[in-house]
Amino acid sequence: MNGFVLDAYAARSCPVKTFHTFDPTVTQPDKPHDESLRESFQGGSDFRDEVLNRLVLRTEGVVDLRDMHAQGASWEDRQQAALEAMGAGAPLILGGVLPMDLDGHRSGRPDALVRGADTEAGAPGYWPLKVKPYRVREKQNGATQLQVSTLGAIGTLAPLPDLRYRLYREGVLLELAHHWRLLESCGFASSAPLAAVVGDDRAAGGEPSATWVDLSVKFIRTYSKTAGHKLRSALERYDHEHGFRVYVAEHARERTGVDDPPPVVRPIRIKECEWCAWWQVCRPLIDDDDLSLRISKAPLDVRELQTLLSLGIKTVAELADADIDAILPRYLPLTGHRDRPEHRLRQAARRARMLASGVELERVSIEPIDVPRAAVEIDLDIETADDGTVYLWGVLVTDERGSTFQHFSRFEHLTQRSETAVAAEFARWLLGMVERHPGLRVFHYSDYETVHLRRLAERSADPALLAATELIRDHFTDLFGYVRDNFVGVDGLGLKVVASRGAGFRWRDEEPGGLASQTWFSQAVDSDAEAERAAARQRVLDYNEDDVRATLAVRNWLTAQDGAPQPR
Repeated sequence: MNGFVLDAYAARSCPVKTFHTFDPTVTQPDKPHDESLRESFQGGSDFRDEVLNRLVLRTEGVVDLRDMHAQGASWEDRQQAALEAMGAGAPLILGGVLPMDLDGHRSGRPDALVRGADTEAGAPGYWPLKVKPYRVREKQNGATQLQVSTLGAIGTLAPLPDLRYRLYREGVLLELAHHWRLLESCGFASSAPLAAVVGDDRAAGGEPSATWVDLSVKFIRTYSKTAGHKLRSALERYDHEHGFRVYVAEHARERTGVDDPPPVVRPIRIKECEWCAWWQVCRPLIDDDDLSLRISKAPLDVRELQTLLSLGIKTVAELADADIDAILPRYLPLTGHRDRPEHRLRQAARRARMLASGVELERVSIEPIDVPRAAVEIDLDIETADDGTVYLWGVLVTDERGSTFQHFSRFEHLTQRSETAVAAEFARWLLGMVERHPGLRVFHYSDYETVHLRRLAERSADPALLAATELIRDHFTDLFGYVRDNFVGVDGLGLKVVASRGAGFRWRDEEPGGLASQTWFSQAVDSDAEAERAAARQRVLDYNEDDVRATLAVRNWLTAQDGAPQPR
């Protein structure tokens, strides 16, 4: 027995976390280490339960082992139950615990196991399945690698042409590859190395479906020491990442606190740090001027940062002073896994110089910005609940008389019908405005509003919504495009950054933000006291009004950049 096992999440997670977990000299944090819990807290558990419950209802002969843990069954009992179900050839097994692979340092429990082609030895073969609350497919003309199955016939696979797997969702493939290796170790891996993700890729009005990926197909772009980059399969990626974490764990377990060698990995701030229980341990080990800590927008990835470290560049001050042209010949061969690595490095260097100089927003163009203007202008901003439904369409109408805010909203938990109704109310108003003012322009910041407008129009086929989408080409203007083409921001180019640091706008709320507004909406709908509900409603409306006024402020600021007088 080799002493330790890693779960399915380890291969997709930070190796420094693995090191801390197995280092006996480090005090373990109080918060749980299971990062999959974060996904559950964000609605993943509800989505997973919904999908798995549908599978139970629609699959004859399903074996559901999910309640065994709650009923006090031991790991060994749950493992034995899964082995018996697989041995009997059950068509679908939910919540099964796979036997530990002690030699491979693995343990795991996939959401489901789907009966597939038999094993090479003729035993029942299985494919692992995971449920994730996000989309995993995107369009690609001519693509033929994916397959699909419905929840009503989960083991019946059909071609899924012109769609590919979203590469930034690689993490779940590593989890599935982990479960595939466990199936191999216990003798129940199908002869075809397939795995499924049930993501939120449902068609309008439809239900989720399973996306099937061949774990042996090479389509994931990774770093290659000899070729710059190379395409590898999910199994190859997993084997590399899991093997590295086994190596890290083995070294961590050898530490005694006396004359230990330096750790085999060092902390680098990444997105995962925001919710990691180990951040309190890692943060004191990171220089206050560390590149990964200070450049948070369009950050360099771990390999890019490690490459700079090998060149003697670890801090913002060092990158700001670096001769980029001089280091490129050594930098580029080690970062070929990324598209446009030179551009990414130069962008990071620019941000480093801005940070070193105390500059937050910098113009990069010399030509006029030329934001279009109109006699009647509408600034548009929507608010969504935590389930993604649009409950508020806020507008600021600006003409020769000044600016007036109004909104179309429903402070209630929306159904598809009521979400369409409030959107259609806004659409009818907008159509009337354009009829009265044919030269009117609608301004928004990024495509969030137009994406939702089109989504609701396509789903409902409501005449007003469909007509409103026809206005997008000639009447809508995305201000973000003008900002992106002309400025670089040390903290990105979000509306809050540009409006406050460029245009000098100030929100009334001390904590403005989309996620915060979702909390306020919940309070406005669900709080027991009417006074609390009313206060939360007003807070949302004030925030939305400030958002559209901020868009106007940004537009006036951009116009002033060209030296032209502001229209108002």
